[in-house]
Amino acid sequence: MRTALLYFGLYTFASLLSFTVLYFSAGHDLRSQNREAVEQDVRALTTIYREQGREALINNITVLSNSVEAKRSLYLLQAADGTVIAGNAAHITPFEDWKELSLPFRDHTDHFYIFGAVLGDMSLFVGRRAHNITEIQESIRRAIGVGFGITIPLVLIGIFILARRNSARVDRIAGEMEAYIDGDLTRRVPIQGRHDEVDRLAGNINTLLSRIEKLISSLKQVTSDVAHDLRTPLSRLRQRLEATSGAAPGGLAAIGVSGQQSDRSTAVVTLLPAGENTIERAIGEVDAIIETFDALLQIAELDAGSKLVRTAAADLYKIAQFLAETYASVAEDRGQQLSFHGDDDASVAGDRRLLTQLTANLLENALRHTPQGSRVDLSVTRTARSVELRIADSGPGIPPDERDKVFDRFYRLDTSRTTPGSGLGLALVKAVADLHGATISLADNHPGLIVTVAFPA
Repeated sequence: MRTALLYFGLYTFASLLSFTVLYFSAGHDLRSQNREAVEQDVRALTTIYREQGREALINNITVLSNSVEAKRSLYLLQAADGTVIAGNAAHITPFEDWKELSLPFRDHTDHFYIFGAVLGDMSLFVGRRAHNITEIQESIRRAIGVGFGITIPLVLIGIFILARRNSARVDRIAGEMEAYIDGDLTRRVPIQGRHDEVDRLAGNINTLLSRIEKLISSLKQVTSDVAHDLRTPLSRLRQRLEATSGAAPGGLAAIGVSGQQSDRSTAVVTLLPAGENTIERAIGEVDAIIETFDALLQIAELDAGSKLVRTAAADLYKIAQFLAETYASVAEDRGQQLSFHGDDDASVAGDRRLLTQLTANLLENALRHTPQGSRVDLSVTRTARSVELRIADSGPGIPPDERDKVFDRFYRLDTSRTTPGSGLGLALVKAVADLHGATISLADNHPGLIVTVAFPA
């Protein structure tokens, strides 16, 4: 309201200034027009007197005094003694040049702008009424008064209504935000559909609130998943370390009791093979845990948008070609066929390292979950609007009702639980794709699965 009143005050001041300029400029212009018209009449009558004589001048003044123009114009020719010779006005004291006078004129007194000139032994006066100027200026004053008398109350009422409405909208936004702060993460700021600044602000706030809700839900889910999925490997690690600890005391005791080199050697030879095998498996479990934590940390960083260099250009064709050559030997060892083809003009805006990881994860997933003798096709194609990375396999595929779930953290199909993995590979793929503005789609390959990642071209 303060802002609206300030601008209304500035507008009112500017309007008054404009009307003031109009008021005085209108009077000045009308005076100038009257002066010019009077001077033209004086020049014409003077010319007539000089060229045609006294009688012609008297006749012209008589004609002008009886014309329609004479209703607002004064014409007077008088002798040196003040006797009126011709005209429509009474006696005027002789003068030369311009003068403003109030004179009796047609049964009333009026105000004139008069020019006086001497012609021989006579005085000539020509004037115009000032009443028309006064009338116009009075009309301007009335228009200003009526206009502001109507406008000011209406504008003040409009300002009050607008301020109350916007204040109510802000209050609703504040109320929703307070409820959100109190823990109700489903609350959102109402959008009125006016497409104004407040609606745009409300939309941005809702996007922020949804993002925060997603991050908090993700954090809760990750916490639950970590607690659930790391319990098993940690338990196995503990059991194996306990087994190693249970096997070692006798040998270590023997080493501690006997100071002979032969006893120590015997103990080492006796305990090392079994202990070494157990410790190696325990280290493998620890590596799996570390790998899981690394994947979770990377997904969290990707969700936060801290890893992408958007200004870089990455050639998706070269990335896929390199990985196809790298994994060709792996596929051959597993008795699988890996093929690659694509369009060599397939650049996308993004982070080359992350795109490499996305492609590698999808390729490893396809190779890991397809049986011996299966085929995996990797391709990169460019369309008018996108660059598509496509991996098709002839494995068991994914049931349609589980395709939306495979990108969740730690989610694994029942048929995949016997294979190594943490269930974070596809979640990482989804995070990288989202960060690059890409979409992922899954389709049947009859048999097998087709994974398509479409990046903006």
